[in-house]
Amino acid sequence: MAYSFDSYRVEILQRPFVRSDGFTSKQSAKIELFNSKGVPITTLCLGAPDMAEVYERIGRMEPINLDYCYIQGFSTLACKRYLQIDKSQPLPIAQFAACHSFFDSPVSIDLSLSHTDNEFVIDESYVVTELFDFHLSQFFGSFRLTNCFLKAAKSNFTQAQFKGDQVSFKNSIFDEGVKDFQDTSFGGGEAIFTNVDFGDGDVSFINAKFNNSDVDFRVCRFGKGKVDFHYARFGGGGVSFERVDFGSGRVDFRAAEFHAGRTSFNRASFHEGELNFEGAETPNGKLTFKRTAFGNVTLIFDLYQGANSEIIFERSLFSQKMSFFEAQLGKLIFSDCQFNSTVNLHVKQSGEISVAGCTIRDIVEFYTHGYPPSISSLNLAGVRLLGQIYIDWDANGVRNLIYSQGCSTVDEKAEQFRILKENFNALGKYDEEDAAYVEFKRCHMKALLLNSNKQGRMGHIINRVIYGVKKLLFDYMGLFATSPQRVILSILVVYVVYSLLYIAIMGLGWGHITATSASGDQLGVVARGLYFSVVTFFTIGYGDFAPSGIARFVAGTEGFMGVFLMAYFTVAFVRKILR
Repeated sequence: MAYSFDSYRVEILQRPFVRSDGFTSKQSAKIELFNSKGVPITTLCLGAPDMAEVYERIGRMEPINLDYCYIQGFSTLACKRYLQIDKSQPLPIAQFAACHSFFDSPVSIDLSLSHTDNEFVIDESYVVTELFDFHLSQFFGSFRLTNCFLKAAKSNFTQAQFKGDQVSFKNSIFDEGVKDFQDTSFGGGEAIFTNVDFGDGDVSFINAKFNNSDVDFRVCRFGKGKVDFHYARFGGGGVSFERVDFGSGRVDFRAAEFHAGRTSFNRASFHEGELNFEGAETPNGKLTFKRTAFGNVTLIFDLYQGANSEIIFERSLFSQKMSFFEAQLGKLIFSDCQFNSTVNLHVKQSGEISVAGCTIRDIVEFYTHGYPPSISSLNLAGVRLLGQIYIDWDANGVRNLIYSQGCSTVDEKAEQFRILKENFNALGKYDEEDAAYVEFKRCHMKALLLNSNKQGRMGHIINRVIYGVKKLLFDYMGLFATSPQRVILSILVVYVVYSLLYIAIMGLGWGHITATSASGDQLGVVARGLYFSVVTFFTIGYGDFAPSGIARFVAGTEGFMGVFLMAYFTVAFVRKILR
């Protein structure tokens, strides 16, 4: 693999160079490489071929082998002039190889408009120039620029076309400068950038077309500068940015297209600036960010187009703002993440949003104004809420969002409603707090019933009876003391039911309501039933009527219900007015 270096010295020697395969050159070159302190790193002894002879061989369509050569000022433009070819025409090259070589020019190493049907290989070589140019070149065979050190102010691959089964830049090191792959087409094979060090300077893949190729950027390193994949198009192959260090510049994937493949940013590192996926498209694909380090990076997924796609974040920490405003997503999953800043989840559409196991230290906004988002399922299981969640109970249909979870238990649903109850209380949204509290109590009661299955058949039957009584008294009659209106309605219903019971008992002869005063004898059966029911329910106790037979038992239960419901109303009423 080529060494990185800071400076170098070239000495042309007037002695022949003989390569192991028999290639000879009249001159040889001695090249010394130095580090930043002027200490020698290594010395290269290479052949120094005559460029005119190289150009003649290109003209004769002979394979070009420049292994172990010092290549000074190679230029396709100069070659076309030498061969008297129109400078605007592509330069056909039968085959090109330059391994363990050294390209050197104060102006440019020009391979623009070259056309190769066979392999093009530069391996373990050095390039020192202002411009390393592959503009508008076409490579129909495999292309390899691997294990190289490129000390160029600009590496230009704009509008190049790679149509072979593989394009590889594996293990190469770019020094400071611009790396431009704008409008480049990578064919349908593999595009390999594994372990490439792009150094400081802007890196552009704007409008690059990766078609259906597998794209591998694993373990790459970007320095200071913008990393731009704006309008890049990834096909159906896999895309890996695993363990990539994106440096401290802005990372731009705006309006990029990912299609049906899987794109992985697992264990990648972002340090400063912005990661922007605004308007990106993933019709059926998946983006994963597992154990990704985001540093002080703002994440933008606004207007993201992925109605059937998934975005998954796992065990990541977010220190800066994140936004999914008006995004369309199939699934948006945050698992065991920590939010230390504002998160805007006011999406346009999503099949599922999950923040299960996450820690929220700031604001997570689902909806505050405008058009409510269309969400099918929301998972808050295990959330540690140290901040606030802005969500509207009615506009977002929160009850249905929680109940629509297919894989969560009743216990987990109860916990989520409890979290929402405490959240709405902190926000002063007391009606929504009451709604969440009711659902929490319902799920909690049901969870206790389900857990009673472990107590055997008899224990389960007893608990089912207890569950039914609680459901009637606490839920149906007063919504767990959150609705005084419901309690008043329950009072009226209970009063009417007992009145009808007394009338029925007297009509069937099972008991009687006997008057203990002369005025009581004037009331008929219906009037006696209504009157006796009201004085018994409210425990007034005038003593002008006395029950007999089964009516005595019924009167006792009504007295209990009256005391219970009056106390229930007091609790519900006081709870409302105190807030």
